[in-house]
Amino acid sequence: MARRPVFFLSSTIYDFRDLRSAIKFSLEERGCRVLASEFNDFGGTLDQHSYEACLTNIEQADYFVLLIGTRVGGWYDAPKRISITQQEYRTAYELHRQGKLRLVTFVRDEVWQLREERKELSRYLKELDFSDREREAIVGAPSKFGNDADFITSFIAEAGRNLETSRAVISGGLKPTGNWLHRFQGFRDIHDVLAPLAFTGLTSEEAAYRKALQHELLIVMSRLCAKYEGKVLDLRGGLKKGLDANPITVAMRDDEHVTVDLESWGQFATILFQVLGVKFETVVIDDALTSTIFLDYDAHRGGYVQSPAYGALSKLWDEIRSFNELATTDNLSIIFETSPRALGGRKTGTMSLPFAKVALSYSLAHRWINIVQLAQSLIFHLEGKTFQVPELMPFSPITGFEEAYLAEQVSVADLRSAMGLDKPKQD
Repeated sequence: MARRPVFFLSSTIYDFRDLRSAIKFSLEERGCRVLASEFNDFGGTLDQHSYEACLTNIEQADYFVLLIGTRVGGWYDAPKRISITQQEYRTAYELHRQGKLRLVTFVRDEVWQLREERKELSRYLKELDFSDREREAIVGAPSKFGNDADFITSFIAEAGRNLETSRAVISGGLKPTGNWLHRFQGFRDIHDVLAPLAFTGLTSEEAAYRKALQHELLIVMSRLCAKYEGKVLDLRGGLKKGLDANPITVAMRDDEHVTVDLESWGQFATILFQVLGVKFETVVIDDALTSTIFLDYDAHRGGYVQSPAYGALSKLWDEIRSFNELATTDNLSIIFETSPRALGGRKTGTMSLPFAKVALSYSLAHRWINIVQLAQSLIFHLEGKTFQVPELMPFSPITGFEEAYLAEQVSVADLRSAMGLDKPKQD
């Protein structure tokens, strides 16, 4: 399994505290590890100064995220006017040149504007009768967007590798990399850049859980398939063919017997022999219903909601329980009673069979088909494919019965609507 990407956050902390917290939370929600010095999980040895610990920890990172704002922050080397944030960047840049990490630099929008305005002002002052010292004092005057405009402007130029780029353009040499500068106004601008870099897979625990669920779904499916000459046979088509050949309807409910075609019935009954003695015992499927594996966050409602995949898993659980209740020797006794041996070799013609017994065997076939349909869709979804809601057989095998029955029943959806549970939460 690939190691989780590591991000190092570099900036002055005072003016970026909330933004740093948001970035750390967002990336960690995507499975990344984030190193931010103000948090207890930053690490570092106690025999090092905090500045040195920061520089050492950069070596662990895959991505160095630099935020340039209005403040200089603490000095790493005051005489040379090198801030700790600038030194972190220089350490990271050397690692970048060695191909050991990638640089992602953000400049606050108003600071970028300040830089551009100061450049314009400097060009304008050159046309006026000011000495170099006077011009530098005016251009470098403090403002609410920068307490040391000269330092911040120089730092932006360094991060953009402006001097190296100019030299490369003139000499025809290689241009520097890692010089992208992203302007931002708020967290969304930063999120849009970092999100594609974040870990898009799963944590090891989530991946293991999904694999366990997928494995159990495959086991369930395997019990409802057959093998012939080394090939896996999907029996759903044969079951549907048998159901269509001898349908039962609501109008037949009062009849004690139903007439079936022996040939098609025999083929249908032969398939049902496959599940004699089959009883499902699920563990991971049961547990998954109480997990967050198939829950989605709905910002409109302000909470987690069940995804279509969760609904399919819940439906699968119901179908498996119904299958276990139906797949008994007593309910399947009609198969033995109508086998070719029991009928003296007779395979054609028609036969009158007990309506209740036929309905039970048909209901079992419906459960069979639905279990395979649902399990298959969930298995593919757990492989990373978009969930496709499968077409399911109705609960009742009696044509027209389910529509009439459900129309008279109170559903979960009816209750949620009546109780106002689906209304958006008010702020």
